[in-house]
Amino acid sequence: MNTTIPDDFVNSQIEAGIFTEEIVAPEITGLPRPITILRAPRKNKPITFKWHGDGDTFCPPQWFDLGIGSGPCGLGCRACFLTLTFRALRDPWRPVVYDNYSYFADAVKAWLKHPDRRPQHTMGLGIDRADSLLLEGVTGHARRLIPLFGDKNTNPAGCKLVLLTKTANVHYLAEVPENLRQNTVVSFSLNPEPICDLWEGKYPDTGERISPSADKRLTAALEAQLMGYPVRIRLDPILTPSSWENMYFDFIEQIWQTGIQFDYWTLGTYREKLNNAIASWGHFWGMLPMEWELDHDTLVKDGTHWRASDDYRFGVYSTVRDTIRRFFPGSPIGLCKETHQMRKKLGLTNACCNCLR
Repeated sequence: MNTTIPDDFVNSQIEAGIFTEEIVAPEITGLPRPITILRAPRKNKPITFKWHGDGDTFCPPQWFDLGIGSGPCGLGCRACFLTLTFRALRDPWRPVVYDNYSYFADAVKAWLKHPDRRPQHTMGLGIDRADSLLLEGVTGHARRLIPLFGDKNTNPAGCKLVLLTKTANVHYLAEVPENLRQNTVVSFSLNPEPICDLWEGKYPDTGERISPSADKRLTAALEAQLMGYPVRIRLDPILTPSSWENMYFDFIEQIWQTGIQFDYWTLGTYREKLNNAIASWGHFWGMLPMEWELDHDTLVKDGTHWRASDDYRFGVYSTVRDTIRRFFPGSPIGLCKETHQMRKKLGLTNACCNCLR
């Protein structure tokens, strides 16, 4: 997408030959329009590890992430923390895609065979820096790595690979042999459609949503489940516009009606690293503003983030938790990057979340 933003650093990298521009067709991504990507080789740290927890906040220390990209993933979500992380160094409309694919595959093979590897260790397919399936038609990462995790000879500890996506691109996963799918989890970042519309990416010129509809993603989740992949759902961020309770009730009932059985439900409320800074950098890059926001005067420092008060979060979590339990009794429910105090108050102290085994 063309932009008038003064993205001098990004363009300087293109001019220097460090980044190479490529246009990817909608038939490959499933998006309404072509997307421009910036290709480059990754030179170090193909596998990243960073513990996001602390004395107050629970986050599993057993998961790793494959560094397949840099900057926002290209879906234009207006609450994306990577817009703030990279500021002017990455263009949200042109994601950086590292294209030395064998480098990543070799790193994964070595990681799986490392003597310290344990069954509780999990690896995300770029879930902190990319959408796991948006560019699968370009990179082939999932189809290359899933068999490594599914074969006990290459994965003796039985570690899990976790995909996280806002797309419906599960058709690529049908190419993996059925007997090698069991150690890969396909997780969907989802919300009721009206909630998705408030914060997920939209084209600035028309306001059309970039990401597939919630219905298409649910259909993809069912397809992945029927292929034999364990599926998970991440309701994050849960937003609270007028009648939000009814939206989430109807959405969870819809999931029940489809027959999808998510292995885990991970819940998260809206949080920011710095108050209002994401919106400021989104404006810098020509992104439309979110159509909902918390009252920033009520944000409090909570663990590693700024977020709404304990009472607000408890009310949100308990409402969604109880609705899930109504339709899916016994399904594991976890919280994303929440305080130990909140987990105890909600009775959700199990080690269940999207990133864990």
